[in-house]
Amino acid sequence: MKRGETLLGLLLLALVLAGLFWARARGGTGAAGTGEGLPDLSHADAVADLGAVRLRLAVTPRPLTAFAAHRWEVTAEAGGAPVPLAAGRISFAMRMPMGDHDYSLEPTPDGGGAAEVVLPRCASSGERRWIATVEATVAGELHRARFRFDLEPPAPTP
Repeated sequence: MKRGETLLGLLLLALVLAGLFWARARGGTGAAGTGEGLPDLSHADAVADLGAVRLRLAVTPRPLTAFAAHRWEVTAEAGGAPVPLAAGRISFAMRMPMGDHDYSLEPTPDGGGAAEVVLPRCASSGERRWIATVEATVAGELHRARFRFDLEPPAPTP
């Protein structure tokens, strides 16, 4: 009886570990994943096509540097024309936990949204890859897009 219970326990453990591995590989909940295949913001603004809506994410200043303030601006287009955003949010995550980096987008005069954000560098691993997730209501429908970028290390102090 003990041997059967042990085998069942090992089988369940293997299934749980396989599920965790699969979720991390796909960039699932709690893990930003590597972001491969996502629009890259590292060196230029990026666009995510979401069917009838396009979300554009612009960041200034460049380069994107750890521990420096950056302005993140989101705009939307539908049918090639600008459309206003409502209830916009932007959040940031890495593969390892880095704390809460979730911001409301403040409305901008052009109908978009913006947030001032300072992101840290991971001191333990040196990892630079972040994933930005934008959520906004456009024409009454919630849209979500993910972007990837790599932070440069902070400038050395003289």
